[in-house]
Amino acid sequence: MRPVLMLALLGWLGSCQPQQPTANRPAAALPAPPLPPSRYQVALPVPPPTPAALPDSALTRFLQRYAVAPLLQSVRNSQEVTPYNGFFGSDRHRIEVVLLRVRPDAAQPRRLLVTGKSRFKGEIKDLQGFIELTALQRQPALNKAEQAYEKHLESMRMVTVVRLPGAAKAVGHYTLTGHFDWQEVAGTGRFAGRAVLDIATTDRQGLWSGSLRKTAGARGADLLFDGQWTNGPSGPAKPFILVENVTGFAEHVLEDFEVGERDIVINPKYARLGWDSYWENDEWWAEPMKSTARANITE
Repeated sequence: MRPVLMLALLGWLGSCQPQQPTANRPAAALPAPPLPPSRYQVALPVPPPTPAALPDSALTRFLQRYAVAPLLQSVRNSQEVTPYNGFFGSDRHRIEVVLLRVRPDAAQPRRLLVTGKSRFKGEIKDLQGFIELTALQRQPALNKAEQAYEKHLESMRMVTVVRLPGAAKAVGHYTLTGHFDWQEVAGTGRFAGRAVLDIATTDRQGLWSGSLRKTAGARGADLLFDGQWTNGPSGPAKPFILVENVTGFAEHVLEDFEVGERDIVINPKYARLGWDSYWENDEWWAEPMKSTARANITE
C-alpha cells in the first residue's frame, strides 16, 4: 500500500474512535459599554486638551510648599464644618462624611492620615484611614466657549462675583490625584477608591479648593472621592461618590437635580433619596460628644 493511502486510512480510522465530550466553557464576559452622556453633559462646552501630569519632583515640591491637609479637613477655622455629601449605591442615596482631622504622615509625606465620621440613612459610624497623593497636573485656563458658558450661568443665577480689596487672588490651578482607604472603626465596612482634588494656589501662598470646569478633573466637585464601599473581604461592593461641592457636581449623577431657575432648589423627587434635608443645619457629627457631656454632667 502506498504511504499516502496508508496515512489516509489511519486518519479515517482515528476519526471513527469515540470522542470525549468537551466541557461547555462559559464565554468570557465582555466589559459593560460606557453609559451615554446625559443631556447635561452633552450641553457642557468642550474643554481644552488635558495636560500630562507634572514630573514626580514637582509633586514633592508642591507638598513641601503648600499645606494640603487643612484644605481636605471638614473642620475649617476651628468652627465651620463643611461635610462631604455624596451618592451611595446603585440608587445614589445620599451619604455624608466629615473628615474631622487630616494630618500628614511624618514617615510618608504624600500620605495624609484621616479620622472622621459617616452618616447613611441615620446611622453614624467612625472612620479611620488615609489619603495618598500620587500625581499633580495643571488645570488649563478656560477657553472662549467655557468662559461664555460660565457667564451665562452667572446671568441665570443673577450672581456677581466681586473681589474685595486686599483679598487673596488665585494664581495657579491644579489637580491633585491619588487614592484613599477609610475603614469603619467598629465594623467591617471600608471606603476605598480614587481621590481627585481641584485646587488653586493664591498670591499669599495659600490654597483654595475649586474646579475650573465640569468636564475634567473633579468635574465641578472641587474635591472628589470616587470608589466602592465593601463590607468585609467577601461582602458586596457598592459604588459611591463623595464631593465637597454637591451643587456643582450632582447633575453628573442625578438628572435635573436642581430645579430652581435663580436659586438653588433640589428637585423634590429626590427627597426619597435623603436630599430633602440637605439645607438643615444638623450637626450630627457632634451628637455623640454632646451626649457624653450630658451624661458626665448628670453623674
